[in-house]
Amino acid sequence: MSTPVDVPGHTFTNGDGLLLLGRTLYVVQNRLNQVAVVRLNHAGTAGTLTSTITDPNFDVPTTVAKAMGRLYLPNARFTTPPTPTTPYTAVAVRAH
Repeated sequence: MSTPVDVPGHTFTNGDGLLLLGRTLYVVQNRLNQVAVVRLNHAGTAGTLTSTITDPNFDVPTTVAKAMGRLYLPNARFTTPPTPTTPYTAVAVRAH
């Protein structure tokens, strides 16, 4: 079951991967090469955008996972024509 989350004044264009840690929701915005950080209310029905995470190594990140105190985002590289030797990477950033 999903529940809409009201974040007044914000839409999350290109929203892709989601990660909920406690009351912090990370929204991966793939083609914008950023992660929106939303602090949720106790009910989880409304939130406030608290920051945006960017990194010069993002190349269309698609999802997110947390390990060892950092967020890891794989790059889909949608803007790069795939070949048998196209490299793919994941980027580690500090969790906010």
